[in-house]
Amino acid sequence: MDTFDMNPAAFREGDLERIAAQAEELLARAEGLKDEIEGVVGTGESRDGQVRVSVAASGRVTEIALAPRAMRMESQKLAEELLIVAQQAHDDAEAKVKALMADVLGDTPFADPTAIEERFAGVLDSYTATMDERLQVIHDAYRDRG
Repeated sequence: MDTFDMNPAAFREGDLERIAAQAEELLARAEGLKDEIEGVVGTGESRDGQVRVSVAASGRVTEIALAPRAMRMESQKLAEELLIVAQQAHDDAEAKVKALMADVLGDTPFADPTAIEERFAGVLDSYTATMDERLQVIHDAYRDRG
């Protein structure tokens, strides 16, 4: 992806077009990423292998597997083990989603939503200031003519 100086003071006329093109490319990549993320499944398993949980990227539990021996555990111990393993599965799904996002978005200037907002605000402020200056020059030129 083509990059440019995101310093608002360095804003140039062509930067807005490049930002728009990069945003379009990013949206296309994000659409493909959405489908991949929907297929992500995280898994967690107890140390003894008696309890396994699978979780979708959305956080929805998709599978709980208990070995016959797990059914002989005290109910409180089994509940605790399920919670621990479910959290592991959730963490695994989250890590997989982050890895997918890193693969698709890489270190683009748009990978971090907060950074996008800050950068866009800076570019917009710089653009507005530049346009105000140019309008003032035009206004002054017309005033001096008359």
